[in-house]
Amino acid sequence: ARAFVGRPAPPPSGAAIGRRVDASTGDWLEGFASDGSEPNLFQGGEGPPRSEHDAIRVHGESAVSAEEASLLGHVAEALSQDGRASPMDTLASAYGGLVLLSDRMEDQNTWVMRRTMPAGDSERSWELHHLGDVALGEGLSLVVGHTGINAPTTNMVAGVAKRRSTDKGIDDAMNAIGTLVHRGLEALLAGDAEAVGRAMTENHLLLRRIGVSHPKLEALVSAALPTSLGAKLTGAGGGGCMIALTRNAKATSEAIELAGGRTWITPLGTPGARLEACPEGGLLRQD
Repeated sequence: ARAFVGRPAPPPSGAAIGRRVDASTGDWLEGFASDGSEPNLFQGGEGPPRSEHDAIRVHGESAVSAEEASLLGHVAEALSQDGRASPMDTLASAYGGLVLLSDRMEDQNTWVMRRTMPAGDSERSWELHHLGDVALGEGLSLVVGHTGINAPTTNMVAGVAKRRSTDKGIDDAMNAIGTLVHRGLEALLAGDAEAVGRAMTENHLLLRRIGVSHPKLEALVSAALPTSLGAKLTGAGGGGCMIALTRNAKATSEAIELAGGRTWITPLGTPGARLEACPEGGLLRQD
């Protein structure tokens, strides 16, 4: 599969510049969308052969681009899940700090790129933003609780789509989630940890309404709430993990584990992808 990633500044001609990536080889080349629009994530056709004369070898931190790491991670995830994958996890892992996905450009200063992907006869698109570090004060942590239940994302997304055809209340809940995300974002940017926690818990109730929770998730969320500012399921639901925002990570972790979950404690605002070791001779990369 070939992949394109949008760039913040289009060239003077108006054609959107992007990088075409071969997900099977890692080869990538600069390119433009032929219609002058933002580039698509997947684009068929063969690119010109790569020549080592057009590349340089790079080492250390310069060998890692958050943009490329985010793109390639999303390509791999989408291919493994029949196209049912958002770029949220790979964006957060690549850039670190606070990221935002939206159906519109929320802020030009924090906007990274537009990501588009075929979805059957239509197309999905996201506006990706990187807001930087989270400033919610000292002593706050996220406790991740794992249910031990494997729930494939593809199945969960397909289930929601099927229920939407008969339950119109699901659309109302999803619209409410969109509004809630903006409220939670305002709280994050204002450093209001309590409001962020309340938004998380309210979000969980809406996710339960659209049918992606699970009794084990409910048990872990309920166990976490007395010692945390807020808690919710995370990911596609149906099992998997939940998260809790807390000032008492030890107590929250113990409560989740007593309810049958396995926990990890992570600070807020962790850095993104970086190269810890490099093969001898460096990495081959286009200039």
